[in-house]
Amino acid sequence: MFPGPGYFSGPGTFGSHCMKENKEEGNWEDRIASIVLIIFSSVYLVYAFLIPMPVLKQQLGPSAFPRAVGFGMLILAGIYAWQQFRGGAKEKETEEEIERRAAIIGAEEKIEKTADLKTMGYMLVAMIFYAFAFERLGYAITTFVVFMAGVLYLDRRHILRDAVIALISSFVLYYIFTTFLRVQLPAGPLQLLGF
Repeated sequence: MFPGPGYFSGPGTFGSHCMKENKEEGNWEDRIASIVLIIFSSVYLVYAFLIPMPVLKQQLGPSAFPRAVGFGMLILAGIYAWQQFRGGAKEKETEEEIERRAAIIGAEEKIEKTADLKTMGYMLVAMIFYAFAFERLGYAITTFVVFMAGVLYLDRRHILRDAVIALISSFVLYYIFTTFLRVQLPAGPLQLLGF
């Protein structure tokens, strides 16, 4: 005997149960990502506690900032995992919803359907250059050059604003770290000027 047509539809029936299972299956990627983030944050935090203390005792020491970052990452990963596991699965956003949200913040031209391999390759080359030039050119100059290279490649509409941000994020932060926090960053050619 086969069940009637109402058996497969309606609230609390077999049909609604199957729909709920299908929604939850789509959420496994987010749940796995949240678990991976918790594991990564935990490992990062363990290694932050393994940073040796210098011979000269300082108030904060070199492990204070990595520990703070580790605790922050672990807290945010825990919140993300809680959101993923606490209730029903969220449905994926449609393209129209994504485009509407992008239009609100003025980023509709940034939405792309496929990965831009040329841009990713350019940014990868910039990061490799940053890694190799960091010791030779120093933190401030290397950060400024790579930041401006990325800005000029990605968005040329606000060059003056981005140049000011690059100056602050490179030279001012270099000064703050070396003067107030007493963290020795590579100076590069700035060493000739007494920095």
